[in-house]
Amino acid sequence: HKIIKETNFNKEINKILICNHTHTDIGFTDYQDICFRQHCEFIEQSLDLIEKTDNYPDAAKYRWTVETTGPFLHYLRQASPSQIDRFIKWHKAGRIDVAGMQYNFTPLLNIEQMIRSLYPVKILRDEYNITVNAAMQDDVNGISWLYADLFSMIGIEFFTIAVNPIRGARVSPFPGAFEWVGPSNQSVLVWNGYHYLFGRSQVGFGNEKFTKKLLPKYINKLEDDENYKYDFLYCESTHPLRVDNGPPDERMPNFIKSWNENNDLKMEFINVSQFGELLQKDYSSIIKKQKGDWTDHWTDGPGSSSYETGLNRRTHEFLLAAEAIDSLLSRNNLSEWDNKRVASIYENMTLYDEHTWGAYSSIEAPES
Repeated sequence: HKIIKETNFNKEINKILICNHTHTDIGFTDYQDICFRQHCEFIEQSLDLIEKTDNYPDAAKYRWTVETTGPFLHYLRQASPSQIDRFIKWHKAGRIDVAGMQYNFTPLLNIEQMIRSLYPVKILRDEYNITVNAAMQDDVNGISWLYADLFSMIGIEFFTIAVNPIRGARVSPFPGAFEWVGPSNQSVLVWNGYHYLFGRSQVGFGNEKFTKKLLPKYINKLEDDENYKYDFLYCESTHPLRVDNGPPDERMPNFIKSWNENNDLKMEFINVSQFGELLQKDYSSIIKKQKGDWTDHWTDGPGSSSYETGLNRRTHEFLLAAEAIDSLLSRNNLSEWDNKRVASIYENMTLYDEHTWGAYSSIEAPES
């Protein structure tokens, strides 16, 4: 009970919900192919940690969320049947989740790319019997309004965003939930949450001394906010040393277990789908509707590489024109369309248009 006495928690916030994952930043910390390989390794490491903690108290049993489907499909395509069976087992048990965004996107995608970015959801459902009913986007502080409709169309019921507000801003409510109504009046439940490094950087999860010192400020702020109607603090947490493209944080299960044994304010692992179900079940009566675009306004990358951005945007248009021409040729059996090649081109365009712009060291060591 020590932390309650020292920090004057008033118990209005009575639990901390922690979503552990890695932030997908293809090409930021390593070459792209290495990043894809590492994300495959992280899945195996998370399954190891899930099995290792299966006898822990339920709140401390490790849970992992696969943030994006792009690297995850790389894992599935090279995985053995036993590896896939292992994943499915723990997925069905609610211990490992898959979110539905292909990557973390900028507004550069055209409509065809947005639609194609959700193709992996169908593959996961149809070919692997993996449930995908939530999505998440991190680092970017906006997402195209069209996704509110697209998510609803394909049965994604919940979306979280963990905004990086540097040179940008957050929409309201923050933190908080709203029903985001799309252009065609379809909608998706949204949680507009803390920065994806919140657990690691703002409140020092993994080190009880740091957390006791840092967490009270955020608890007190939420409790003093008359617009915050929830009895929890939800946050994401990544690896303490490699915050982007990093492995599962092995400290966290023991940290949560020890914390809950010594403090009244409890912590628990939760994956993104489970969090959406919790909001739907217990808080739907206080969630309001909001309608409008959610513009990302800190994407400096396109301006910093304007020639390449222009080249890629021309490719957007050329490829759409080629598809239209091919549809005419196919009527006369003259089509030589190569679906695999086209899919590869779309993947390359999308990897350019997602949010990573250069390596983490591009400013400090531009000639590296």
